[in-house]
Amino acid sequence: MEIKALVNSKGTIRVLVNSPKSFVSYPFDGKEVDPQLLGEISITENTLEEFSLEGIQISIPLSLEDHVFGLGEKAFSLDRKRLKLQMWNVDVGAVSKYGWHTDPMYKSIPFFIIISANAVKGYFVNSPTKLIFDFGFEDYSKIKIYVPEKSVELFVFNGKSVEEIIENYTELTGKPFDLPIWALGYQISRYSYFPQKFVVEVVKKHIEKGFNVSSIYLDIHYMDDYKIFTWSKERFPDPKGLSNTLHDLGVRLVTILNPCVKVDQHHGDFKDAVKEEIIVDDKKGIFVGSMWAGECSWIDFFNEKAREWWKEKVKQWISDYGVDGIWLDMNEPTAFGTYMASLPFHSIHHTHEGEATHFQVRNAYPYYQALATFEGLKEAGIEKPFILTRSAYAGIQKYAAVWTGDNYATWDDLKLQTVLALGLSISGVPYVGCDIGAFMGRGKNTPPVDLDLIVKYYETALFFPFFRAHKATDGIDQEPYNLPSIYSEKIMELIRLREKFLPYLSSLVRESNITGHPILRPLVYKYFNDYDVYKIDDEYLVGDYLLYAPILSKDKERELYLPPGKWISFWSEDEYDGKKWISASGLPIFIAWNSLIPLKSRTGLDFVIYGQKGKITLYDGNTVEFDGNMLKTSQEVDIDKIIIKGKTEKAIEIGKRVNKVNISI
Repeated sequence: MEIKALVNSKGTIRVLVNSPKSFVSYPFDGKEVDPQLLGEISITENTLEEFSLEGIQISIPLSLEDHVFGLGEKAFSLDRKRLKLQMWNVDVGAVSKYGWHTDPMYKSIPFFIIISANAVKGYFVNSPTKLIFDFGFEDYSKIKIYVPEKSVELFVFNGKSVEEIIENYTELTGKPFDLPIWALGYQISRYSYFPQKFVVEVVKKHIEKGFNVSSIYLDIHYMDDYKIFTWSKERFPDPKGLSNTLHDLGVRLVTILNPCVKVDQHHGDFKDAVKEEIIVDDKKGIFVGSMWAGECSWIDFFNEKAREWWKEKVKQWISDYGVDGIWLDMNEPTAFGTYMASLPFHSIHHTHEGEATHFQVRNAYPYYQALATFEGLKEAGIEKPFILTRSAYAGIQKYAAVWTGDNYATWDDLKLQTVLALGLSISGVPYVGCDIGAFMGRGKNTPPVDLDLIVKYYETALFFPFFRAHKATDGIDQEPYNLPSIYSEKIMELIRLREKFLPYLSSLVRESNITGHPILRPLVYKYFNDYDVYKIDDEYLVGDYLLYAPILSKDKERELYLPPGKWISFWSEDEYDGKKWISASGLPIFIAWNSLIPLKSRTGLDFVIYGQKGKITLYDGNTVEFDGNMLKTSQEVDIDKIIIKGKTEKAIEIGKRVNKVNISI
């Protein structure tokens, strides 16, 4: 076995075992070093019984004091220690039941972080095939990673903190794209809103009732016979007129796209795809399977020609119809009625490394689809593209936001959403969210609708970067204005509270785009030296300055942990010394000592100050800093008031455009 190691200026080590094919390539500039630098990592040949394939086993020591975080979307506790998990993109509902302990799920992010008493290290296995990660399950003292290939590329990240590891990981795989501000707003969706008149009516109803809507999504029923890049003439006779009407209302339009074309000799896209030879092959020709449009063939996004074709189709779609964003669904990729709802493992993709089987590259399929879609939006003139994808691979953060898939309207699934969002966040994917209200509705296998649960979904997702309500066809009409007033009023309060925090959330988007830092941060992200935080899955930091501990049950109170430091309630003047458990009710939001938080005000911004200093850079690049005596901004800004927290809260009214304010605490 040949092992080659290279190291770059950040201390990241690239390990090449034999001659791996980089089906997904990440730029790496490093010098060759002695593989002994890998220390106790062991790489051996092994035959994994599950696959009956010869492959490689990577073994890493695991001590009793170690804890493991990462691997993206996993329906288990955030600390992955003592778990055995898979990397294999699946449409969860097509192969099993969505919920706790379901594995695998839609996304494969083969990156994890080990936190030990003496060090923090990150590991990334760049292989889009089916991987098995055993974190001390079979052997308490070892992490075992099984790769069903004879070659593999491994990266080891060194750093002094979890934050530094994620910085280095996203330095390699790519910094998150610059999320447009409108994508932080309240988005609405349904499977499906149609016809065209009803789409406009739904938006107008929201606005008339006081619910600000940033965008509306169209699911598959807008299409002609479910064919991608088409419109149903009966349901949507004037799509350009629809987008114009929505834009006049201040609302964006996002349309869904699936990764396959209908097999129909009269369908232009199918004929073009066959002619250009950009369809996934089978042993006997092109692969044909079942999808919404009936018999379909799948675009081979590993093929550069296919990506170019798709990019041009997206570009034309945006330009012709005024569509603002793209929603990529079923892109695990899913084919109905097949084993694991997958394309056949032996089907062929044409990659830059030559031919590869679907089994070898499956997990990277959505990565290349998102890349081509992103380029199409860019070339259509959209400065800051927005893409939402259900499936993903490492590096997806460069191109798309994600959501947690087809959740159920149950209290258990509500609790799961926070764990999934935090798991993705600490794995380099910052723009995350869930279907608010839950996708699966009132079918025969689901409990009766609980309206309190719908409100709780809004509470839970209050700070999720992606904030969209979505429901299946069999669900209730859960648009807030359709609910009894006691529920609709609570939801309106929550949406308006989120809007108040948008300047802070948008500043975190800017930070994420530049540094790779997540927006939602498990407590272990910052307080990894505090043993008490390792098992906390239901509260988190929003940036550095806020802590949120939503009540994920019908209880009116909960116990929550305040990490080391000084904290104050967002709602009152109750101050706490950290490293202790407390009881809280309502919406438990706390501000950390030495924080500076921008909030949306009537005509500009309010700033909340707690402590002796604070600094933040707004979405537009304006840096605001408090030094204990003065608030300074790098550019003039409209400030309505400055709220000083601690002891006795006081507000200083400003109400003018300033870049310097004297403050007496």
